[in-house]
Amino acid sequence: MDAPDRYGFTLRYMKGMAVLIVPPESERTRPIYADDVAARIRILDIPDVPAKRLREIIEAGTGRPEPLMEWPAGAALSARVGVEVTEDGMEAAARVIPAKPGGSPVDGLMVKQAVAEAGVTRGLDEQALRTLMIGAGADRPVVVARGRRPVEGKPARTDCLFVTDRGKPWKEMGGGRINLKELNFIQNRKAGDLVARKVEAVVPVDGYDVTGSVLRCEPPVDFPPLKAGPGVRENETGLIAEIDGNVRLEGDEVTVEPSVTVKNVDYSTGNIDFDGSVHVEGTIADGFTVKAAGDIHVGKTTGRARIEAGRNLVLVAGMVGDGEGTCIVGGSLYAKFLEGAVTGVAGDTIVTEAVLHSETETDGTLFMTEGRGEITGGIAVAGENVDCRKIGNVYAGATRIYAGCAPSELREFNELAAALKELREETDDLDRQIDYLKSKPGTDPREISDREKARAVRLDKLKEGAGRLKDMRRHLEAAEGTSVTVRDRIFPGAALCFGLEEFPIGDRGLERAVLRWEHGKIAMHGFVEKPGQGD
Repeated sequence: MDAPDRYGFTLRYMKGMAVLIVPPESERTRPIYADDVAARIRILDIPDVPAKRLREIIEAGTGRPEPLMEWPAGAALSARVGVEVTEDGMEAAARVIPAKPGGSPVDGLMVKQAVAEAGVTRGLDEQALRTLMIGAGADRPVVVARGRRPVEGKPARTDCLFVTDRGKPWKEMGGGRINLKELNFIQNRKAGDLVARKVEAVVPVDGYDVTGSVLRCEPPVDFPPLKAGPGVRENETGLIAEIDGNVRLEGDEVTVEPSVTVKNVDYSTGNIDFDGSVHVEGTIADGFTVKAAGDIHVGKTTGRARIEAGRNLVLVAGMVGDGEGTCIVGGSLYAKFLEGAVTGVAGDTIVTEAVLHSETETDGTLFMTEGRGEITGGIAVAGENVDCRKIGNVYAGATRIYAGCAPSELREFNELAAALKELREETDDLDRQIDYLKSKPGTDPREISDREKARAVRLDKLKEGAGRLKDMRRHLEAAEGTSVTVRDRIFPGAALCFGLEEFPIGDRGLERAVLRWEHGKIAMHGFVEKPGQGD
C-alpha cells in the first residue's frame, strides 16, 4: 500500500484514472478533510470531482485505490523504467526514473514490460529485477541481464619454451636502457631439455546475448603442430633438444642450431660464414668478415671489419671503423659506441655512449639515452624516431640527422638528385658546344646534329627524372608524430630534418627539446624528464 502523504491520504494516477487512497480511520494519524483532497486535485490539474464522492471515500477508509475519474495526463507523472542494451548485446541495464507527485510508482509489471520492450529475453538476473521492483535503480543503472560470451575453441598446439621474438626483451625495459654485458640473443639449451610443450585442444562453447541471439563459436581451424627440426626430437610431452646449441623457431620447425664460440676472429680462424649464431668473446681483426644467419655477439672493440648478422648484432664494446668498419644487420643493433662506422640496420639501433663521425642508417628508431648519448659528425638516418642526449659539437664537423624517412628511399632520392645534376651540367655543356659550332664558319652540320640529338636525349631523361624526383619527395615526408628528442643540447651547425624538411637550429642551438612532426610541420616542445628516464 502507498504511504500516505503529509495530509494522511494518497492521490495518484493508476491505469488511466485518478485514484484516492484513504487508510482506515484506525490507522490515520490526523483527520482527513474533503477540502484538503479537493485542493490537491486542483494542484495536480485533475478534473473536478464531486465533493460527495470524496466524502464517501474518506468515510469508507478502505485503504484501497478508489477511482475518481479519467486522468490521461497523469501518465506523464508516473515512474518510468529505461532499459539500455550495450552495443555488443552482452549486457542490459535498467534505470528507474522516479514518479513525480501524483504519478504511479514503479512496480513489477512496469519493470517486466520495459525489459520485454527492449528485447531482453535471456540471461535475466531475477534478483536485480526484484531490486528494481521495490524502487531501486534511481541513483545508478542496475544490470538486469548478462549474456554469455562464446568460449573460443583452440586446436591442439605446441608452446615454445623459449623467446621466439628476440627483439622483445630490450623493448620491455623501455627507452633503450639496456646492459650490453648481459644482453645476448643466443639462447643455448642442453641436450635433453624440453624446448616446446604440447597443449591439448580446447572444445568451443556457443554463447548468447541478452536478446536471445546465439553467438556461435566456429570450430577452430586446425593448423599443423610445430615440427622437430634439426637438432630436435619429438616425444609425448613435446619437443626435446638432441644437441647442445641455440634454439630457435624456423617457420613451423623448432631447431637447435650449433652456436659457434671463438676467442677472436683473425688469421687463426679466418673469415666466418656460419648458418647459425656466432659468439666472439674477443674482437674481430681488421679486414676480416663475420657473417651469420642468426645473431652475432662481439665482446671487445672491433675495427675495420665487416659484420653481417641475419638477426641481431651486439657490440659490447663498440666499433672504431675508420670509415671502413661496416655492420649490416637484419634485426636490431646494440653497441656501446660507433666511431667511423657504416651501418645498415633493419630494426632499431641502440647505442649507450656515442655515435662519432659515422654513417648510420636504421629503419626503426635510434635510441641514445644513456651515458654521453651523443651524435657527433657524420649522418644518421632513422626511419622512425631519434632519442638522444646531444647532437653536434662545437669542435666537430657537420652533423646531419634525418628522422621519419626510410634510409633506402632517402639514399635513392639523393642518388637521383645527383644524377640529374650531372645531366643538367652535361646539357649545359652541349648547349655551349652547339652555340660555338653554329657560330663557327664551315662547321659540318652533322656535328651540330649529333650534339642536338645527345642534348634531346638528356632533356628527356631530365624530364622523366624530375617527375620521379617529385614523386619521391612526397614519399619522403615524415609520418605524423615522428619525433626527435634531445635531452641535453643541439649545438649550432647541426642539421635536423624530418624527411626532407629541415628545422632551423639557429645560432645558439637548442636545449632540452622535443621536436615533432605535427600536421605537416615541425613543432617544438620542451623536454620534461619523467620518472625512470634519468641516469
